[in-house]
Amino acid sequence: MGTVPHEEINALRAMDGYEQMLEIDRLTRVYQTDEATIRSALSSGPGLNAPPSTPAPEWNPSQKTSPLPPPAAPSHVGPTMVNREQFRYEYDPSREAAQRREQINQAILCSACGVALGIPDVRPIKVTCPACLFEATYTE
Repeated sequence: MGTVPHEEINALRAMDGYEQMLEIDRLTRVYQTDEATIRSALSSGPGLNAPPSTPAPEWNPSQKTSPLPPPAAPSHVGPTMVNREQFRYEYDPSREAAQRREQINQAILCSACGVALGIPDVRPIKVTCPACLFEATYTE
């Protein structure tokens, strides 16, 4: 039984899940060793670089808010235009829906969740996504 080089173990540490399992299987065949030996070398040994941890911010119980940062807003500000012909809007057969479909000139992707939305070319327009209820006003 051979020993697995530290370079292979360090590369294995960078992997996770199924990819790591496949690599362990390959290393057992290449170096004629068993999985337990590789896993023990993986969990200890030289070259083990633990990621630096950042200390949690101090929390004062008298504060009204939590010390965690506020949730991030969607990073994409403007609408992402897409080809409207690739979407099907005929799922509602009513007359009112047919009239609304005639007004659809553009298709955009929701800035928050990426759902396709059909909109008229009127600007400014306030759009509320039916999937995530994200509300945005587009002026361009």
